[in-house]
Amino acid sequence: MVSAAMATLLRGFLRPLCAFRGSPGSSTGVPLRAVSHGAGLLYPEHIPTSPLQKVLLAAGSAGMALYDPYRHDMVAVLGETTGHRTLKVLRDQMKKDPEGAQILLERPRISLSTLDMGKLRGLPEGSFGCAYLRFLDVNRVSPDTRAPTRFVDDEELAYVIQRYREIHDMLHTLLGMPTNILALTSFCSFLDPLPPPQAKCPKAQHRPGLGTADPR
Repeated sequence: MVSAAMATLLRGFLRPLCAFRGSPGSSTGVPLRAVSHGAGLLYPEHIPTSPLQKVLLAAGSAGMALYDPYRHDMVAVLGETTGHRTLKVLRDQMKKDPEGAQILLERPRISLSTLDMGKLRGLPEGSFGCAYLRFLDVNRVSPDTRAPTRFVDDEELAYVIQRYREIHDMLHTLLGMPTNILALTSFCSFLDPLPPPQAKCPKAQHRPGLGTADPR
């Protein structure tokens, strides 16, 4: 009886993780909107989960992230399953700022399908676009590297965390910081209330607009 119950619980836990193994970034150029995507989905990559599944996902992803802080996929799952209140505060602060409110209204995406990489490569030395492209090349990443939002059960909040991920490398570039743990904790002085992916941090000044889609 107990083993059967454990097996049922384990299957419930693994179901969203199996779906999570889908191809990352498949909807990077599509704005997240409150439209029906079938089976109760709120946006293209959405995986609906129960409170119990969220607890299990949070516990499992937290353990993996502590074991290997560079498992960005596990850090992403942890943020999505535990950050609902923080995302609401961040969303509300964005709405109070003209730039942030415009971003929430227009839902721009930062991806290979929305950026003109050729134009960026033609920008002069010393420009932000040139520095951003160099950061991507040196670290062997692209605007599509970040995992899409999956476990946030609110399409507006899903966009907020997606936006945060998509400007992450731009913040590295702007602040001139490498991709180690110490540098990531320094993000605390630039963004609040959402902490850097690998760290919790004390309250600091917030930039409501979460950046701009123009990388120049």
